[in-house]
Amino acid sequence: MKMLTLTILVFCFAFQTYLVYSDTTSTVPLTEQEIAGRHIWQSKNCQACHQIHGFGGFLGPDLTNSASRITKLQLEAQLLKDQGQMPVFELDQSQSDALWAFLQAIDKTGVGQARNPNLIKSADFKNARTSPANLAMGQVIADSADAQIAQGFELFQSKTCQACHVLFAKSSVGAPDLSLSAAKLNPEELMDVLEHGRLPMMPPTMLSEEDRESVHAFIIFMGSARQEALSKVVKEPSPFWTSLPWWEY
Repeated sequence: MKMLTLTILVFCFAFQTYLVYSDTTSTVPLTEQEIAGRHIWQSKNCQACHQIHGFGGFLGPDLTNSASRITKLQLEAQLLKDQGQMPVFELDQSQSDALWAFLQAIDKTGVGQARNPNLIKSADFKNARTSPANLAMGQVIADSADAQIAQGFELFQSKTCQACHVLFAKSSVGAPDLSLSAAKLNPEELMDVLEHGRLPMMPPTMLSEEDRESVHAFIIFMGSARQEALSKVVKEPSPFWTSLPWWEY
């Protein structure tokens, strides 16, 4: 039995070695600007709180695909916010450009967080707006014809909320399922979280009072419409195990 186990382990090691060294994936060297951005990432100790492909700290979200979720202007605004857990970084324009170039380069290297294909996978797998869960939620909101809720959903997608949260599931960075938050928190508590955050994991949203009210309305609606939205999620046609992105684990 021991010999059989040893033989299997040796075979697995040899097969893994073959896969690693026979990988024909091409790599693109970083440009000088992207290298400068990497130096800023390292010198500002961003990796103490954030991850790239799962490596780094867990106080902030994984930023592997942040360039697909936010714009350069949003990044610059985020760096200048006093968020309690995240200090202010006053970068000059060349430094800001370099950091953005580095994040764009990293974004092209793959997906930073493993995904549940039935809820997160999309035509553009880094754009959660087109995920089955978001499309289903959007359909339910459209049927409700409520402008404030629709605005709250748009803010949820266009701001940095989806850097940590995903619809109808706890995210891989531990952010809770917001469709259940309305049942766990009363309206006043929920509004307080949107205004002040919930340290150490969630910073203040820095939204205006009007925008907070819209997001607040969206979260409460999402809680009441959770089952209806889930029933509209278009699931992957292939079996679950074969559709899992194994190389992301």
